[in-house]
Amino acid sequence: MKLFKLIVVIVVVVGLFVLLYGGDRLSEIYKSVEKYASINTPDTYSVTVENRRFSEALSELPEDVLIGGARPSVLIKFKKGEGFKVVISGVKEEYAGLFSMYEDYFRFSGISKMQNPPELKEIIDKGLVEYVGREGKFEILKAWDPEKGKSENSYALFYIDPEKWVIVKARYFLEGAEYVQAINSYKKIGKYYLPDKIVLKYLGEGTEETFEFKNYVFK
Repeated sequence: MKLFKLIVVIVVVVGLFVLLYGGDRLSEIYKSVEKYASINTPDTYSVTVENRRFSEALSELPEDVLIGGARPSVLIKFKKGEGFKVVISGVKEEYAGLFSMYEDYFRFSGISKMQNPPELKEIIDKGLVEYVGREGKFEILKAWDPEKGKSENSYALFYIDPEKWVIVKARYFLEGAEYVQAINSYKKIGKYYLPDKIVLKYLGEGTEETFEFKNYVFK
């Protein structure tokens, strides 16, 4: 009986330590993300995104939706406080949002949660982010979908570079099985530190696709 009580006390103490320390560390991480986003990310930008699937879809657009004689391209338009949108340039306005469904692909990467800290804060405030610990040099956060809430076996793990405070890898689990990985790389452009490439790996299918970011424009 005494042994059982001792085990219960140890479990409670360890649980409280993890809860208190994890909460403090999460707060520290958010402050660092906020600080570095103000330095490394412009208030607004647009960037061309190249991807095989995009190229194929753009080549199939009918001539009557194109404007200006320019070749259509897919852009990410980013604004702090709002996040990003995927739009098509070189087409009539009513068709510009035709690829908006691909915004979910970029959400998988977790990039905008670091560039637009209010996105991260929103899910932290809802209790949907926990500090896991370190793996190598990376800080790891565990997060849940705001629309679905917490689930023991369905969640995301974000691996954060503690020097630049960006997500370099995201792992998604569904019912305990990892099904998608996003590998993010960045580069210095002027005074900013911005996404260069996202590789999405679909583990169940054994396939992957690449999104390359080119020709940043700052406004």
